[in-house]
Amino acid sequence: MHAVGYPLWVTFPFDPAARGPQPELLARVVRCMEYHGEKDAARWTVALQFERAARVSHSGNGRRGRMEKRNGAGRSIALPIRVRPRDVPWHEEAMTLEISTEELKFLTHREYAYGERLLVAFVSPANTPWGGDNEWETEVTGIQTEAGSDSLRVTVSKKRV
Repeated sequence: MHAVGYPLWVTFPFDPAARGPQPELLARVVRCMEYHGEKDAARWTVALQFERAARVSHSGNGRRGRMEKRNGAGRSIALPIRVRPRDVPWHEEAMTLEISTEELKFLTHREYAYGERLLVAFVSPANTPWGGDNEWETEVTGIQTEAGSDSLRVTVSKKRV
């Protein structure tokens, strides 16, 4: 059971034939009820509200167009990433909210400071929008609080080496 307001990452629509990771959307629980079937054990019914609609930009010819710029880092997509400060050997697992070629926004419970240098790696290197299986040095360029939550939306920009 999840409490009302609890955040969940949901793959929707889900394609069971897909070979790689599928983009996930952030949703929140708006209702959770237990019911008992005649032959079944207790089950839970959960109603979710998506934080934003799934959007894929196309150039009109069936191919993906260039990444759209939104009120944040770029194209809305949720991919698992690993984030860590440069001087810390272990990482936190996080999910992206938006990605462009030079920056990304992710959801976290950790506090970071403006200008702080972070190392970011995509969990699935084969599907990384930044190319390669590297760990990229980034700099925190934006921090937003999540209304009614202890989560933060952190924007980082890739640093040139």
